[in-house]
Amino acid sequence: MAAIAAHKLQIIRTLVETAPDAALRSLELALSSAGATGSLAAVRGLVEDETANRFVRNNILAPIVPLCVTRGAGCVSFPAPVLSRVWKALKVIAPSRVEEAAAKCNPWDLENGVPEVFDELCKTAAAGLRDPENAAFDSVRSLCDPEHLALCLQLSAITRSCLPKLSEWVSRMSDERAFAARLAYRDACRISEDAGPLLLDILSAHLPDDWRILRVISAVMDRPSDRYLASSEVKEFGERILADIDASVRRIEEFDFAAGEKAGREAAQGAHRVHLQITEFQQSVDINKDGPWGKRLARFKQTMAKACETRMDQADKVLEQALPTRPISMMAKKGARGVAKLVDEPDEAMIRRAQSALAFIAELRTCADKAGYGSSRNKVLEKLNSRLDPYIEDVLYVARTGEGGDSALAVKYLDVAAGFIAYTRDDKTAEIVRRRAAAAIAA
Repeated sequence: MAAIAAHKLQIIRTLVETAPDAALRSLELALSSAGATGSLAAVRGLVEDETANRFVRNNILAPIVPLCVTRGAGCVSFPAPVLSRVWKALKVIAPSRVEEAAAKCNPWDLENGVPEVFDELCKTAAAGLRDPENAAFDSVRSLCDPEHLALCLQLSAITRSCLPKLSEWVSRMSDERAFAARLAYRDACRISEDAGPLLLDILSAHLPDDWRILRVISAVMDRPSDRYLASSEVKEFGERILADIDASVRRIEEFDFAAGEKAGREAAQGAHRVHLQITEFQQSVDINKDGPWGKRLARFKQTMAKACETRMDQADKVLEQALPTRPISMMAKKGARGVAKLVDEPDEAMIRRAQSALAFIAELRTCADKAGYGSSRNKVLEKLNSRLDPYIEDVLYVARTGEGGDSALAVKYLDVAAGFIAYTRDDKTAEIVRRRAAAAIAA
């Protein structure tokens, strides 16, 4: 295969250097089987070089790496290109130090603690950003507030010292760990009066759930009251979580069943997150029911329960639309259960709506009991199963005998009903229904 022209290789190099980490990993995997020669080998070399470069960069600039992504409103963040541009600038102004740091980015050196050169390079970057005469950082200044980024880099040594302890701080805080957190916060405040809250924000970016930073705040401030916290320099963290709770409630109230299973699961996961966030508040902060945050938390808890119950109650009607029935007789009472109506092909739009509603209910199992609407969920599931069980028996009878409807349609509706009962019961029950359907067809 002919070699790639130089100008085209440069275009590929630019694409590789600007590709997101996930895309780069996919490229590396796709090119892993490329030979040692040919055009693909050249591309693989570019990808491997960029992967190695990012490994070094992400170790040295580790404290700010999770800041260079899109984060929630109010969270400290910088455009994604900032990371690579800071790294390029460091290579220009401190090439020998960068080479020294790169040589220490191996498992042996990292196991023995963070090499001092890592923090020195972060300080060098901070100084370069603050120096308007340093042209190497001009491209970074064009993307963000240089002073804000410089302060984050200046805090790198403190941040880096906290990162190995962070998981312990948010999992099981002890007096000793609380003391260490307070020391780190105090050291940050010595750099700048607003550096303490900034340090907490940076640390929150390193957590899988950034709202768990409340546990560190609680340790630093010795479990403050909501009145005190709501008027302190770190009040934005609480306000941010409350805003996220409010948004989650609105998403559950407004999400469209037509969006399908994924939308239902995501809405329920939002309800689970709200339960965890409210619990986190109650454990980390001395909440007063009449306090500025206590009132809002109580209201959110009630609103969330009402929103979930309302959406669960809508599931029975949606299920009926996906699995239509007809009255047994003209004298049947209104609301009485009918028999399967096997006239038309299953409606994919109605099936998708039912999948969304049922997935929402199924996913709520992780939080419903503790959040106060477990009883409502159990009643809804009982109602849904009381609709599904006789429907499945009716359709099985038609599939076996051909009496009362089209047997081919019956098989299709059986598969749909089996998919639904996987949500209201479990996959094992759904598999039993499918086996019974297969046996009915073979009979």
